[in-house]
Amino acid sequence: MEFRQLQLFIAVAEELHFGRAAARIGMAQPPFSQQIRRLESELGVELLTRTSRHVALTAAGARLLEEARALLARRVDATHAVREAASGESGTLRVGFAASSAFGVLPDIVLRFRTRFPKVKLELDDSETLNVGAALASGELDLAILRAPFRHEGLTVERLLRERFVLALPARHPRARQRVVALSSLAHEPFVLFPRHSAPGLHDLVTSMCLAAGFSPNIRQEARSWPSVVGMVEAGLGLTIAPASSQALCPKGVVFRPLSGAPGHAELVVAFPGRRPSPAAQHFRALAHETVSRSGRDTSD
Repeated sequence: MEFRQLQLFIAVAEELHFGRAAARIGMAQPPFSQQIRRLESELGVELLTRTSRHVALTAAGARLLEEARALLARRVDATHAVREAASGESGTLRVGFAASSAFGVLPDIVLRFRTRFPKVKLELDDSETLNVGAALASGELDLAILRAPFRHEGLTVERLLRERFVLALPARHPRARQRVVALSSLAHEPFVLFPRHSAPGLHDLVTSMCLAAGFSPNIRQEARSWPSVVGMVEAGLGLTIAPASSQALCPKGVVFRPLSGAPGHAELVVAFPGRRPSPAAQHFRALAHETVSRSGRDTSD
């Protein structure tokens, strides 16, 4: 039983006239009738009763009409679903990200993606135990947004955002009255940072900037999430140096000040396997670049 045969049968079952059904399909009546006979022979049942003046459905024919319509509808749905998946408009997209990459821009990207591609199931993974490079290479993740530097064999890495660093400190701290704070003046201040294993690129960059300013940062506290970091800063447990976009997620008791003598920039990158991401990942990547461009967050020199 073929889909074409079912289409012919539906036509004659709805018209109850072989001539009109054949014309509707665009066939001559003799081959049309032969196809219906062939279908009946394959099924081993009579689908239609025929007289010179009348055509009617048998009980088997009425049931086949119901099933044929459902089968053809499912065929259309399946074809549509496959095409949607191929174009990246449905399916599952697995995105990894480091905790420090969630500053400001990631929520905007996710919101825009979910609005534009509602049929794509978006799975976000910020697990500390996840080896992002290996997960991308193995197909466990489709794409990741991370802090630079990030390199892994077999992956493509694109810069998404480049921004300056700022100092976050308690609103009651004496340095909060300064318009700009010199990095070298923080040699004796306690710091709160992400653990290195959680954000190695960001951790190393902040540390290297401090070393270039003449001191090693006195890291008193570590926290795995940005809300925890700024919560500790607000409580007076230390200061932190963070990308400028971190100001979007700030409690009232914390202020930000530009840093002088801090030559480094924080970079956010998009990484994916091979040279071209999967269709859904391609949409996410394009929206990520579009979101950053529209937001004006990129402070590249």
